[in-house]
Amino acid sequence: MKSFKIILTLFTLVAMLTSCEHKVAMNTVVYKDGSLDKTITIEGDSANIDENFMGVVPDKGWHVTILNKDSTKKSDQEKLILQFSKHFKNSEEANSDLGNPNDTLFRVTSRFDKKLKWFYTYVRYSDTYHAINRLQEPISDYFTFEDFAFINRLPAEGSSISKADSLYLDRLNDKIFDVYGSHALFEEYYQRLEELLKSENEIAWLDTLKNHKEKLFESLQSDKQIEDLAGLLKKAGISNLPLQDQEFIRLQQEMESITNFISKASNGKYIHAITMPYRVIYSNADSIKGNTLYWKPSSTKFLLKDYEMVGEARTLNNWAIVVSIGFILLSIVLMFYKRRPKTGNNLGNNVPN
Repeated sequence: MKSFKIILTLFTLVAMLTSCEHKVAMNTVVYKDGSLDKTITIEGDSANIDENFMGVVPDKGWHVTILNKDSTKKSDQEKLILQFSKHFKNSEEANSDLGNPNDTLFRVTSRFDKKLKWFYTYVRYSDTYHAINRLQEPISDYFTFEDFAFINRLPAEGSSISKADSLYLDRLNDKIFDVYGSHALFEEYYQRLEELLKSENEIAWLDTLKNHKEKLFESLQSDKQIEDLAGLLKKAGISNLPLQDQEFIRLQQEMESITNFISKASNGKYIHAITMPYRVIYSNADSIKGNTLYWKPSSTKFLLKDYEMVGEARTLNNWAIVVSIGFILLSIVLMFYKRRPKTGNNLGNNVPN
């Protein structure tokens, strides 16, 4: 079990959320024609793994294998390991399956580039984890260049860091969840309340809501015992907002689905591997074995911003060598032919009158 701060609902903005860790291993085999084999292995509680936050299901054409086949019972505490695999013709096809914008699913996009530079063919491939944070509040208002530089240089999950970096990470987590998280989720709720009023043609109430905005946030910060959104509005002095109870419930359910996704994705342990078709000449991987690149990023790497894992490989073009040698030989022959003396003309010039 792992405890960490996460915004779950409007009335528990800075609560400590305890949830079970789950492991996610993603592997991509890249072929020279740009086709891909992707395998995603998910380990977690059997109670929620069937509806995984990756969005990979048999209905989408994924082949499913149960790796711990001896596990037949489905209790809340049982660990289940499922492996999903699928072949894609190209990166665009993979992106249409794994990269579509969605507030409650993990997004991964792929990119394949191939270039011919005479003697060598270069392949550049990347997988990008898109930011887990799905709240609309701009992160640039809360985080500095130094914060993102620190995130960029974080080592692989499980690696040791200095005491100074550990203190910086603690302060960064406080800023993410206590400062940014509370404001971002409040703004999300507030904007959706405005949209509800507009959809009900209650435009006159927008000014009332705006005038009570600061009071709403202060009430939220001062009283953690408020049980629902309607209770918060009542405490802020606008209990007569013309919305039905079911509309409040639907709004809260929508927000909980987003924050539950952030919780699950943030609490994961990730391993990512990319197998390149040729010898690797560059990557930002944590480790390399043969033509396979490995990453073990902490979720902090892609909590606020996208995280790209990239590798570049090349192969020698034998045909280019053969053509080049043939061209050189042909050039030598032509040069030799041009330099040969013209024997017939010389003999004709030596004939006496």
